[in-house]
Amino acid sequence: MPPKYGGGNTCKKCNKTVFFNEDKKDSEGGHWHTRCFTCEKCSKGLDSRNLCMNSGLIYCKTCYGEDFGPKGYGFGGGAGVLTRTK
Repeated sequence: MPPKYGGGNTCKKCNKTVFFNEDKKDSEGGHWHTRCFTCEKCSKGLDSRNLCMNSGLIYCKTCYGEDFGPKGYGFGGGAGVLTRTK
């Protein structure tokens, strides 16, 4: 890919130019600002160790498991993570 002069790639979250010194890449090759590279649900900062993707959106492992992981009896984390729903 030839270099782009006068700009960089476009951030997948804010659609602004991402310059080399602030460029983060996801597993699909998308470009993100460091400040935009956060979980879609909880806004936690992400890195390669806790990044999960679904439909082009990025999540931390915890939120990804809650939203897209297996559901039902036996898949919980124990009584310490039980919540009451209304």
